[in-house]
Amino acid sequence: MNKSANPGAGHDGYLTLHGLRCHYLRWGVDGGDPVVLLHGLMNNARYWEHIAERLSPGHAVYASDLRGHGESEHAPGSYLVWAFAMDLRDFVRELDFEAFDLVAHSIGSRVAMCYARDHSHRLKHLVLADMGPQMADQGARGIRRTTGESRKAPGFGTEAEALEHYAGMYPGASKEFLMRQVAAGLALDEETGNLVFRFDPAIHEATGRGAIAEIPYLWESLEHIKCPTLVIRAAKSKVLSPEIAAEMVRRLPNGRLAEIPDSGHQVPLHQPEAFARTVREFLEG
Repeated sequence: MNKSANPGAGHDGYLTLHGLRCHYLRWGVDGGDPVVLLHGLMNNARYWEHIAERLSPGHAVYASDLRGHGESEHAPGSYLVWAFAMDLRDFVRELDFEAFDLVAHSIGSRVAMCYARDHSHRLKHLVLADMGPQMADQGARGIRRTTGESRKAPGFGTEAEALEHYAGMYPGASKEFLMRQVAAGLALDEETGNLVFRFDPAIHEATGRGAIAEIPYLWESLEHIKCPTLVIRAAKSKVLSPEIAAEMVRRLPNGRLAEIPDSGHQVPLHQPEAFARTVREFLEG
């Protein structure tokens, strides 16, 4: 694992999973209780930096770039939930975690449900943030539209434009923090010279027909998850409806619900203090 000059930025690591080079970040203390963070579609491990800093005292926090995202390699095969879950299974095996906490957001929550179906005995706690086995209709349409638009987006002509974009996502963040977001989330398109989002355009299949076929499997998976599980819903979410969240808790053998006010779907960005506090209280409770 490579050391970072700024410990708050995390340390880089690389593994090979199913023939794909996988990048991950680690924060916190050596020997601390491991917490694994799973990002959503079109994001990357760096998405979690401001949350990891709040969780890392007392924990070793890990976040990987899912296949096809960030520095992890693009997959010639599948971007369906089963492929992501197999990557997670082998990621924690390679890092030799006997037991760990798993915190997932958005599409990462679908991956976590799939993994936990057969491996909840390895999980001390599971957090599913603002995504269920299925999405509310409005949120599903919005995510599919965003994925399609991002595939065609021209990107940013200058680094200054890119910094402005991330500054809007992280108000008040330092320039060093924003520069790390730019480096993790964007890559140079040699054809246009623009900085474009760093993910495989083929990941749109994660929201297509294959994702629809996964819905019954994921609903049924909840019934097999034995570990304490927290469903987090953003109060203004268009993705996780109150009805879907309540049904998730009903089906989970050991589930509970928390709602975070004044937040949309990107709850770790919109309310980082409240999100990190809610997660930490659950993990430590």
